[in-house]
Amino acid sequence: MFRNILTAGVAVTALTFAAPILAKPGGGAGANAGANVNAGARGGPSSVGINSRVNSQGSINASPRGVLRSNTNSAIHGTTTTTTPTVRAPSSQGLMHANPRAITRASPNSVLARGAVPSASLPGLATNMTVNNSTGASIGTVSQVITGTDGSIRAVVVTSPSGQTFRLAPNTLSVSGGVLVTTSTTGG
Repeated sequence: MFRNILTAGVAVTALTFAAPILAKPGGGAGANAGANVNAGARGGPSSVGINSRVNSQGSINASPRGVLRSNTNSAIHGTTTTTTPTVRAPSSQGLMHANPRAITRASPNSVLARGAVPSASLPGLATNMTVNNSTGASIGTVSQVITGTDGSIRAVVVTSPSGQTFRLAPNTLSVSGGVLVTTSTTGG
């Protein structure tokens, strides 16, 4: 009786480990073990295998070193190349929605650093400074100056008289008579 239970236990264990192998295409064994699944009737690649990478975007996301070191059968190898965009997104609202810490730590090439100016270009810029629009109307006061790791001014946070806060790109600002003036039409 003990021998029958032990034999049944070994058989169940063997089937448990063998089931995934047997579930593979071709049963996992036999004369075609290891055969290319994409092989056509004449021994070459099937049309599915030939066209499998037609719409691949691998080369767009690959690094230049990855392209150079890629296998000849890779989707990124050969005539495909990677390009680096040279134009920033003109309608990005990243600066208006990003975390202040992200703006501070952003690369100088980032859209979050667009419009950054050296701190010397806005002398006297400080919190609680009055901010006027280009027509001279007061739109609020400076509540925070966000600077980059290189010391450049990346954004100025303004609080309106109603308590609403908004950000201004520093390249739209100038200091005149102790008042910050903006040419921006967004925000206040």
